[in-house]
This record gives sequence, C-alpha cells and structure tokens, in this order.
Amino acid sequence: MYRRRILSIITSLMFVFLILWNCSSTGKAYGEDDLVHVFADSVDWPYYEEVLYSVFGTFIRTPIPEREFLFKWVSFEKFDQYKRYKNIFIFGRLDSKDPVSDNVRNILNPDVIEGVKRGTYFYIPKEDVWAGNQYVMFLVAESRDAMIQKIVDLGDLPYQDFKKYYYQRLKEQMFQHMEQKELEEYIEDNFPFFIRVQHDFFIADENLQENYVWIRRLDPDRSILVHWLSISNDFQMTTRWVIDERNRIAKKIYSGDIIVEEETRALSTQFKGRNAIKLEGTWRNDSLIVGGPFRNITFIDKETARLYMLDYYVQAVGRRKVPFLDQLNVIIHTFQVRDKAKKESE
Repeated sequence: MYRRRILSIITSLMFVFLILWNCSSTGKAYGEDDLVHVFADSVDWPYYEEVLYSVFGTFIRTPIPEREFLFKWVSFEKFDQYKRYKNIFIFGRLDSKDPVSDNVRNILNPDVIEGVKRGTYFYIPKEDVWAGNQYVMFLVAESRDAMIQKIVDLGDLPYQDFKKYYYQRLKEQMFQHMEQKELEEYIEDNFPFFIRVQHDFFIADENLQENYVWIRRLDPDRSILVHWLSISNDFQMTTRWVIDERNRIAKKIYSGDIIVEEETRALSTQFKGRNAIKLEGTWRNDSLIVGGPFRNITFIDKETARLYMLDYYVQAVGRRKVPFLDQLNVIIHTFQVRDKAKKESE
C-alpha cells in the first residue's frame, strides 16, 4: 500500500521537473555505474551523506571493505557539466535559499509546495532525464530535518529501485557489444547448461570427467567456474558440504585457493526458482600470496537429478572490486540448466 502511494506521488510530480528543468535526453550518459553525483546545498550535504550511506552504503568485504555504491557531492555551479552523468541525486528543501534548494523551490508551483509541506510529495525517481541510460532521483522536503526523517521513513525503497535499474543497465551494457556467441554455442554444445559470455572471457580449463568448466577474463583476473554432479535422491546439501567441495575443486583448478571461513557467510536463497546455498566471502592462496572476494551459488535441479555449483571470484590488486563482482553476478544470472549437452541430444 505504501509503495503504491509513493508511485502515485511520483506520477503526479514527475512532469513538473521534466518541464521546468528543461529536461531532454540526447545521447548516452557517461561516468561510472556505481558512482552517484549528488547536488545538495553544501551546508546540508554532511547531514545527507550520513543518512544516504546508511541506506545505500552497504560494506562488502573484498577482503578490504568496499561500499556497494559511492557518492560524490558536486557544486551546483557545475550542474551543466555533470547533468549527463549516469546517476544523479538532487536534494532540495523549501526553507533554504542556497543554490540547489532555491532552484528546486522556484520551479514548483504553490500547489506542489503545499504538497511537499503536507508530506504528499517527496521522492521522485526518473530514468533518462538529461541522457540515455541515466537514473535521476529528486528528493524535496520542507526542511533539513524533514529530509533526513523522510529518507529514514522510506527505508530501502530508493535503494531497491536504484539497484534494480543498476543491474538492468549493467546487463544491457555488458551484452550490447561483442557478446561471444561462438563461445556460448560451444558451451551449450558440450556442457549441460547455457550461459551468456561477455567479451574477452575464454575457457581456461574444462574436464568432462570431473564435470567442470572454468571461464576466465584477465585485467583484472575474474573467473566463473561451473561444476556439476549427479546426485542420489537421499543426498543432503549442506553449507559444510558446499565449502568442502569448493575447496576441493579450487585446490585443483585454482592452484590451491581456499575459502577464508571466518570472512565468509552462508545464506539460504533462491536461484532460478530453486532452493540454493549462497556463500559470500573471501578466498586466499597462501602459495601465491593473493586473495580476493568470491561468491558461490549451489543448487539441486530435481528434474535432472544434478547438483550445480556456480562459483565466481575477483582478483584485482589495488583496484575497486565490487563493480567486477556485479558484472560476474549479471553473467551468472543468465545461467540455464540443460538436460544434457546439445551434442548429446543430437
């Protein structure tokens, strides 16, 4: 009910900004996908930054903690320079004459201003405002305290809306150019699954006797391992089994990588409609003195009586790793189970 009310408010107020801010989307937006440029009055930004990071700033262990999304405050004087970046959040309050708030307030008619004061209008997300593939979020409140309280009251709604768009845009960008159709066909012909493959990935290793294929891309090093096993009806998949099996196969394929268990958590989840165990954590290789983040999704496909393990990791020394994990996550979610390899069917 609350979400429907918010969407109604968005629809009612959106046209005001699109007309009065002279919005027109021409060409593609630029900048980093995980970086949000924020226009807020300079006296307010330190207060908004703290509450924004409480909603959007989840820390991800890589093993050095990295924030999921980053925010950069920009002076309103540079608005024309930055308005075509991929992610823009704009904060305005009615009781301020500072540049951002003053411009926001001046474009609102008296009825909308009264609606803001009553709390009817506040949160307005919009795609493709000044450029294509752009996400813009307007937040308008009566005062600084009201702004902070309303962000808190919204909970994770802005985060979930933004994250959904983030992954949609990322998928489009990743497969828009140079998708490896030939490699995808090879995988589908030879293995009991299908997966989309972005440019520059290659098969680093494969073994039909041990039921795995390792897909890798360098600079930085990022990998996807698909491992499958036929299982009996009484097989019980547990977190302990997943960790041990991942360590066993990683010792062979990844030259001795092991899971750092004290930095890893296990979650019960769903993957393509199937119950799954997900591991989120870090790995290390003591002989090579390297490490990094990894994710592992293991599930049972009852129709084929087969267990699938989808494992992916990043090694990017001195670089931010979360964006590369997100790219691998997009690829993993194109995974489709096949009863058998296409060549076997023929």
